[in-house]
Amino acid sequence: MLFLGACLALASCARQESRTLTFSSEDDLAGLRVATVAGCCYDLSLSKRNDIELLLYSFDADVLQALLNGKADVMVHDETILNSELRAEHGIKIAFKGKERFPTALVFRKDEAAIIDTLNAIQERMIQDGRMDSLKHYWLDEVYLQKKDYTHIPEEAFGEPLRVACVTNMAPLSFMVGAEWYGIEVDLARELARALHRKIEFKLYDSASGMMSLKTGMADVMLGGIFITPERQEEYLFANPYHAYGSAYYVIDHDGQAAKGSFWKSLKKSLESNLLKEDRWKYITNGLWETIKITLLSILLGGILGVGLCAMTRSRRKWLRVTAWFYNWLMAGIPMLVLLLILFYVVFAKSGLDPTLVAVIAFSLNFASGASDVYGTSLDAIPRGQTEGGLALGFTRLKTFCYIVLPQALKRGIPLFQSQCVSLLKGTSIVGYIAIQDLTRAGDMIRSRTFDAFVPLLMVTVIYFVLAWLLGTLVKLATPKTRVL
Repeated sequence: MLFLGACLALASCARQESRTLTFSSEDDLAGLRVATVAGCCYDLSLSKRNDIELLLYSFDADVLQALLNGKADVMVHDETILNSELRAEHGIKIAFKGKERFPTALVFRKDEAAIIDTLNAIQERMIQDGRMDSLKHYWLDEVYLQKKDYTHIPEEAFGEPLRVACVTNMAPLSFMVGAEWYGIEVDLARELARALHRKIEFKLYDSASGMMSLKTGMADVMLGGIFITPERQEEYLFANPYHAYGSAYYVIDHDGQAAKGSFWKSLKKSLESNLLKEDRWKYITNGLWETIKITLLSILLGGILGVGLCAMTRSRRKWLRVTAWFYNWLMAGIPMLVLLLILFYVVFAKSGLDPTLVAVIAFSLNFASGASDVYGTSLDAIPRGQTEGGLALGFTRLKTFCYIVLPQALKRGIPLFQSQCVSLLKGTSIVGYIAIQDLTRAGDMIRSRTFDAFVPLLMVTVIYFVLAWLLGTLVKLATPKTRVL
């Protein structure tokens, strides 16, 4: 708690050093530090200017933190992405809105023209009967904040599911409350599912993984405020735009900052927002279970595969030794993230396997290589004289190995094996790329809703630290108590 307080205090000091800015158009940005998300339309347009310092970040929460901590003078993002409630909470305001508008629509594969026609017809009927205006008013004019009612369109499910890849978890576009999805684009997707008589399934991806899931057929539609651009139209089909969003330029509201209250009050409010509001602590507990499940299953399966791999490296048959060498060489050269993506989006793309199972397979294959090296190193550390002595005493080779060599090898190999297990645990933080809501992704989901980059990251860091300590302790407790001869 003291560490948390110190870090928040430093962040608060940094905010107080930010400059008071007054401007009303994009021409006034000259000489300023402008922060935005890398790869978005605002990045593409602002990167053409040489009179500003453009700061690019991967996550929306990081862009906001850059503004709050004084690293940026202004933040550029969608006009709807930070509603009045969030602006008041973080002490920022909209200085002005950009002139350019960006048409936005739901995205489909090239072979889904029939589904697009259905959605276009639905949107046309909604425009004619006024439901589209009502939908926009409810979500874009922040009526949902006043009513606190996110009730969505009922489903009429009879066929195979309509698989939806959501690439953002931010109101009012598409966001989660508990296990349910809401938002203006979610409602459009539900209207489509009802017209097709199909139930609907949502999964959260980052932008790149969402596009890959759509292209490989693992998703039928992608949503999340996707702007229509000529480059994207070459790869995907877009429905008719339902709205054209504009940019907003956010700056520090010093009056709002001053009214935020004491440090401890701000800390309490931050914890309530990140954990208690909308039961967001459940993201952490659910993500923790996914991380533990993938880690333990991968250690178990990978450890068993490693035994076989180690035996192959010591086989008298050359082809087995060469196969084991090639496997270890391959695993050492392929980054874990690349292996995970290849298995999920290529090898098992059409299999329908659960993403968690694919993750266990990927980490087990990688862990087997490391475990095999640990086994081999531990066995090589035992002097050959131990085996010869056992044979001289009348033991068979199997009994010599089981009762003399193996206990000593276990004692020497446990520290290395423990290190491999902890590395696997930390490596599971990448499984969010295949739509698994693990511990790291849980923190990202909270950040995307609260735009608080610090508290969710700190919680995840502490939990990983505790998990690593518990895992190391568990490995030691599972080790047979033996005496080294």
